[in-house]
Amino acid sequence: MIELEAILLLLSVAVLGVFLGAQIAEACLFVPIWKEMDADVFFEQHQSVGPLIYRFFAPLTIAATVIPLITVLLILIRDPTQNSLIWVMGVSTLAFFSTYSLYFKNANQKFADRTLSNDELPVELQKWSNWHWTRIGFEAIAFVCSIILLLNK
Repeated sequence: MIELEAILLLLSVAVLGVFLGAQIAEACLFVPIWKEMDADVFFEQHQSVGPLIYRFFAPLTIAATVIPLITVLLILIRDPTQNSLIWVMGVSTLAFFSTYSLYFKNANQKFADRTLSNDELPVELQKWSNWHWTRIGFEAIAFVCSIILLLNK
């Protein structure tokens, strides 16, 4: 019989993998286009595209946070002396999730409200991109840890 920890690790691998892939796609496909757009066009398109992106990523972000954290907690409750990779997975998951409140929530609102000038937009988009790649780094760490932990189950 498959044990609960293995099932949760498998679910963590799956959701973190999908989330990581979607985040990399956003970084490689959307961000370069946004940076090349005229500022007025960016702000205009953000009005319609921004909410769609949010509706896609919000549930995925929640799932990619909640499932791995439940996995980490369950494993640590069952055996607090567990492999240090479980701690790295948990901390990395919290780190990527925290970037939303630390940066993205406010930055995305600036785009939606158009509180940035056209001249400020390129600088903010570069900052957004830098934060996004940092977030991807944390996601990748959590994903790799979940794979290693699953393979060692």
